[in-house]
Amino acid sequence: MMHAALRVFAVIGCLVSPVAAQDALPPVDAAAIVREIRPRANVPALVCAVVTKDGVHAIGADGVRRVGEEAAVTVDDRMHLGSCAKAFTATLAAVFVAEGALRWDTTVGETVALSLPDIDPAWRAVTLEQLLRHRGGAANAPDPKAWAEAFGCGDPPKDCRGAFVEKALARPPVGVGAFTYSNQGYAIAGRMIEIAAGDTEDYETLLAERVLAPLGIARFGFGVPTKADAAAPAGHTERGMPRAIDNPNAIAPAGTLHMPLGEWAKFIAFQLGAKPPTALEGAARELPKLHARATDAPNEALGWMTGTRPWGGSVLTHAGSNTMWYCVAWLAPEKGFAVLAATNQGGDAAAKACDDACAALTQAVVKPAAKPEGPTPAPTAAPLK
Repeated sequence: MMHAALRVFAVIGCLVSPVAAQDALPPVDAAAIVREIRPRANVPALVCAVVTKDGVHAIGADGVRRVGEEAAVTVDDRMHLGSCAKAFTATLAAVFVAEGALRWDTTVGETVALSLPDIDPAWRAVTLEQLLRHRGGAANAPDPKAWAEAFGCGDPPKDCRGAFVEKALARPPVGVGAFTYSNQGYAIAGRMIEIAAGDTEDYETLLAERVLAPLGIARFGFGVPTKADAAAPAGHTERGMPRAIDNPNAIAPAGTLHMPLGEWAKFIAFQLGAKPPTALEGAARELPKLHARATDAPNEALGWMTGTRPWGGSVLTHAGSNTMWYCVAWLAPEKGFAVLAATNQGGDAAAKACDDACAALTQAVVKPAAKPEGPTPAPTAAPLK
């Protein structure tokens, strides 16, 4: 299963004060940060970046594409985004909401159930927003048989997704309205989007045409990066063994997307409020909805988790991993910047490397207070699975 653990990263040292949104960011040596952190973390490669509404403010890479080989990773290499792709799916939904093809309260009964009359009746009232908030009643873990069939499915992605969703909807939802992190829920939301678009194109094509292309994101793919580009970095297990495996196409809306950090930064800049391309002006008007916190814990947004931090005010965050890669994003829209980090290894060491890189980037961005008084409280978020 895909794992997205939002861990603690600490801004250590002097007390820091938040950067005002209108202030220019200071120079940041992202390359030096990854050169210091990656060897200590003992991960194959580490890439990190600072992003503003204007795009990449600083970016750096260190390490190798594959353990045992000499090819160095670059800032232009594809990195697997895992569950950080959920924000892309929520944004794609916003495109169709803005156009009137969907509503945030569009239900499963109005879409998927039209071609699947035998679903459990309790699913019919579940809404798109509930699914994107992990409150739609989808289980955290899929039925083992359905999961195995999804892995073995060789049909077109939309057909594999449809079969997987049909099996998920045959079981009753559990705890509708309560938070349960679920990749299945995003697969269902992906099918709702496909159906709203006429059910002639798959989620992957819709995301590429309706979100990625307007943002100028050209170097991307779904699944193992090396299958799209043989020179791309390889994913590695927690023990550092190269392995070319990803989650099935059925749950692409939950996270099989990959791209270089510089391309990811274009999406992050949009989320920070950059001037949108014409094709995404409607979706840009939906950003307050996408970023709005739930009223009760864990106060998630749509495709994001939320929090409040001394250095960033109200922040958005998410991490992603297919157990062979790890990445994390922290956005401070009120302050006009974000920090990103990714590595081509899964596991705890990879998560710590990304957390440490984001902490160092944040510390480099914020301004030291006049009188050092001790460490800033660490940003925290609950783990997700």
